[in-house]
Amino acid sequence: MNKIITIGRQFGSGGHEAGKRLAEKLGVPLYDKEILTMTAENSHFAESFLKKIDETRPSFLNLGMGGIAAGTALAATNEAFVNHFYSLSPNDQAFLEMSKVLRAIAAEGPCIFIGRCADYILKEFDPVNFFLCADLDQRIKRKMALEEHSGVTEDEMAKLVETTDKNRSKFYEYYSHARWGEASHYHMCIDTGKVGVDGAVELMCLYLEEFGKKNIMPDK
Repeated sequence: MNKIITIGRQFGSGGHEAGKRLAEKLGVPLYDKEILTMTAENSHFAESFLKKIDETRPSFLNLGMGGIAAGTALAATNEAFVNHFYSLSPNDQAFLEMSKVLRAIAAEGPCIFIGRCADYILKEFDPVNFFLCADLDQRIKRKMALEEHSGVTEDEMAKLVETTDKNRSKFYEYYSHARWGEASHYHMCIDTGKVGVDGAVELMCLYLEEFGKKNIMPDK
């Protein structure tokens, strides 16, 4: 399918793995943390800084004009003009640099983006937007089962899951001015706790096959 796809996800819902498997099925590239490396290569920001602020809202002391200014700059045809009148925090500047990278990648053709406000940044590309979620208990168990989290207690993992979701929510809402995870902002929301990662991939494939084929007609 000749479309840009974005996947928003709750931490532990299997968003990256689902995106990876979907990309393999469709034969298109997947971009997740690679976005940070590419942004560092195309800007003055160090990758270590980008990883530190990844999907987090600027601190209160570093807000500047915040998402208002960044959102305005993103939409403006003359970004230098906007930057002259608004004080952009380092986080906002990094967001703009990341946005440039996402848009450049999307312009090259079909691909899948994980998180990072991609659905908002790439609105002009008319992407297909998915959101993956699951119950908290299921997400905690899934993360604890991964080798990279061996030795982490259930309480520690619960805190990590909740903190990560809180950061992602604030980041998304700060820049897009829309509610993270709200169904109306996505084409399909999938509970991976009910259908699993493979089931989510199958559902996304089915949706992509039907996407744009039918219109809602009035009842007779």
